[in-house]
Amino acid sequence: MTTHAARLRDERGAVVSVWTAVIATTMVLVLGIAVDLSGLVHAKQQAGDAAAQAARQAGQQLSTGALLQQGRLEVRTRQARAAAVDYLEAIGMTGTATVQDGTLLVVTAQASYRPLFLSGMGIGPVQVTGTSSVRVLRVENGTER
Repeated sequence: MTTHAARLRDERGAVVSVWTAVIATTMVLVLGIAVDLSGLVHAKQQAGDAAAQAARQAGQQLSTGALLQQGRLEVRTRQARAAAVDYLEAIGMTGTATVQDGTLLVVTAQASYRPLFLSGMGIGPVQVTGTSSVRVLRVENGTER
């Protein structure tokens, strides 16, 4: 017949095994969240960078006629929008481009981030956006004209 003390001695490792399993599961979950959150931040930065590059591309679409005839810069609206959207599509993103006041270009890029670890828990793709604006200026000798 086994005594109470002998039974407790035989089951000492069971408590340690349960705690080890709980701690290991928690650590994997924390690591997964950290990896997915850093991936999400990186995807957001990429969308912002893409929007900036698309805005620069759109800013190259200038009306030379307005510059030569009236001495002012003006963006060709339709071509600027098309240039920005074409750039975004070429790198696998979607987005919009608007021209305000003839010289301000605003581009918004959208992308999708698929979590690596959290997708196993049912968290699907997350949409990220980045926005950038560019103002086209004419400068002579350091002075805006």
